[in-house]
Amino acid sequence: MSDETKPSGPTGERTPRMPRVQQQEVSLGCGTLILIALIVLIIGRGGTDDMERELKGLRAEVNELKAAVQHQTVQMKALQAEMTKARE
Repeated sequence: MSDETKPSGPTGERTPRMPRVQQQEVSLGCGTLILIALIVLIIGRGGTDDMERELKGLRAEVNELKAAVQHQTVQMKALQAEMTKARE
C-alpha cells in the first residue's frame, strides 16, 4: 500500500489520499511589529489636524474657566471678610 492510495471498501478499489496539512504558527518579531505600528501611525495621521485644533480650543476654554473660577474665589473671600467685619 502506498501513501497516496488506500483501499476503499470490499471491492478493493484504491482512492487518492489527501495530503495532510501541517499547521504552522506565524510569529512576528519585534522589528516587524514596530514597522507595522509605524505604518499605521503614518497612515492614521491624516485627520489629526482637526483634532489638534479642537484640542487647542478646548485648552483655551479651560484656561478661561480657570481664570473665572479664580476671580470668583477672590470675590467670595472678599465678601466673607466683609461679613466677618460686620458681625464683629
